[in-house]
Amino acid sequence: MSPEWIPLLFAAALIAVLLLMLRSREQSRRVTICRIVVMETIYLGKALLGSLIVAAVAGAIPNRYYRRMAREK
Repeated sequence: MSPEWIPLLFAAALIAVLLLMLRSREQSRRVTICRIVVMETIYLGKALLGSLIVAAVAGAIPNRYYRRMAREK
């Protein structure tokens, strides 16, 4: 697993713990677990989609611009 995923997984764990600790007393554990699953799916899905978009944009930029930034000919 690449090191870029470590902060992402830490944030996902933090979201899960906060949702678990801040649930109201009348809310059942089953509803809490479903809420955690939905929130984690949305969070990690957006992160995956964002990384795919960044990779697509980086791949769409022509090589001459990268060479210009690196000051190569």
